[in-house]
Amino acid sequence: MTRIRMLAACLALAACGDTFTNAKTLRTQATESLAQKNFGIAADKAYAATLKAPKEAESYFLLAQAQAQLGRKNAAMASLENAIVNGFTDEEAIKGNANLQPLHKAEAYKELMAASFAPAAAAEGAASADGAGEPAKAEGQAQAAAAEEGASRH
Repeated sequence: MTRIRMLAACLALAACGDTFTNAKTLRTQATESLAQKNFGIAADKAYAATLKAPKEAESYFLLAQAQAQLGRKNAAMASLENAIVNGFTDEEAIKGNANLQPLHKAEAYKELMAASFAPAAAAEGAASADGAGEPAKAEGQAQAAAAEEGASRH
């Protein structure tokens, strides 16, 4: 009886597939699949890695590459954003990655890159300049409207 139970346990474990595969192994498999241009397998492995380690930026970066090559641009953008949010900070690796080339012309890609990698000082300066200009613009519009209303009364 013991041998039968042991065999049954082994078969059950074998049927589990990626259940016991760790995120690092899945990322390695995804990377190999990308290199072999097996984008569907790469996407599956990278997605499984994101489930195993949801805060691991590299998994999302690999997933974005596979999705971009599969023509799933919206999904690829979401994965790329998740990679950045979770700490993927290598701007040149993103810009120079051939698998992400299908995204480069998209406005959403340009906006994500600008928002994520623009120098902090420039971003702060732009924010304060925008903030200072809005009240003055609104006040000027209000004055012009009041002047127009006053002119139409007379």
